[in-house]
Amino acid sequence: MMTFRLIRGLGVTVGLLFAALSAQAQHTRTWLMLNVGAQESVFVTDSKEQAHLAKEGWKTNGEAVLLSVSQPDTGAMQRLFKASPGKGVDRIFAITAEEAAGAMKAGYVNEGILGYAATTQSAPAMVPVYRFTKDSKNLWLVDTADKAWAEKAGWKLKGVAFWLWPKTAK
Repeated sequence: MMTFRLIRGLGVTVGLLFAALSAQAQHTRTWLMLNVGAQESVFVTDSKEQAHLAKEGWKTNGEAVLLSVSQPDTGAMQRLFKASPGKGVDRIFAITAEEAAGAMKAGYVNEGILGYAATTQSAPAMVPVYRFTKDSKNLWLVDTADKAWAEKAGWKLKGVAFWLWPKTAK
């Protein structure tokens, strides 16, 4: 955690705080976990949650980085879920306020913001997040090795939903 010394003066405090935040890249590690049997996926940012899901048989489909602070061409990635009897749990990862509002209107519960994802691919190394749909459910994949499995199981590719940064980003 950074500590800031308060300097009083004509806008100096705000300017120094902004410069310090901009200079220090703020990143949040995220894992996309996939449960092949239940045909569900979920992004997690807590290593304990990731380890618990792995212990329960979920596999890591991808690992990447979210920003902790909003930047140009980013959106707040909100994790939403909807449990339906007989259909299991469906998750949506919305990066626009409109998409999150639409999901909540459709009965999804907002679990909060995980971090900030890119709305456009700003560098070749960016990690695409693919969205698939089947009936009224959503599936998210990072690792394209699972694309064939998803399509064989009836999932339809809707395209790239957003981009993340490679886990090596500093």
